[in-house]
Amino acid sequence: MSYSRNNNSKYAEVYITQLFASGTFKNVYEGEYIGGPRDGEKCVCKEFKTGSVHEAHYFDEEMKIVSCAQKVIDDWNNAGFFSKRVLLNTPAVWTRIDTGVKALVEPMIENFEKFNSNSGWVDTTGGIWSQAMQALSHFSYHNSGGQLLLCDLQGASYSDGYILTDPVIMSNTQMYGPADLGSDGIDSFFQRHQCGAFCKQEWQKPKYQGTAMLAMIAMTKGTSMVARLPTRASRNPLTRLQE
Repeated sequence: MSYSRNNNSKYAEVYITQLFASGTFKNVYEGEYIGGPRDGEKCVCKEFKTGSVHEAHYFDEEMKIVSCAQKVIDDWNNAGFFSKRVLLNTPAVWTRIDTGVKALVEPMIENFEKFNSNSGWVDTTGGIWSQAMQALSHFSYHNSGGQLLLCDLQGASYSDGYILTDPVIMSNTQMYGPADLGSDGIDSFFQRHQCGAFCKQEWQKPKYQGTAMLAMIAMTKGTSMVARLPTRASRNPLTRLQE
């Protein structure tokens, strides 16, 4: 079973004249699905800031990150470490009818919050969900045999689960885009990581935890990046939101 939340629609009206939000790499616009099971529901349209909206490799890279994150999240849910589900909002590459510009479209997430960043910043006010999200990051490293780390975890909690969007994958091979800070980023993350109630004592950590490159930089809530590599409860239950 894949713990994903999808568009489940083919068309949407996007309010492109008003910016809804802005992140490190993308501008976000609000929209509304037209037709299909999500007819009338809100969505978001994410356009890259770099003028890359016509370049396929940017979108291929994004979907590669989503695919890797989905496997981690599926493994986490199947392992049963936490009683509530974690879903991944899964974008699709859509094309604007008027201009031909490509963008990532996915279902809207309400009650948005962030739990950690790729530089090791951690939200300390989120209670049990914050602890679970830090454990998910740690689990991703252990589950991959020390090859990668799922982080920059953000989304929203509901009465029976959590929905994540726009995660970052950091890897030893540094092949998951400009937010992949490589082994230095992973080392720095674990220098700042404190195991909580959901981490397991036997879970793997980096063997080298000396002074990593990023440990000399103040933690930031936002997403840190490197130059682009040439290789590239009262809220609604998830059952009302999941495909």
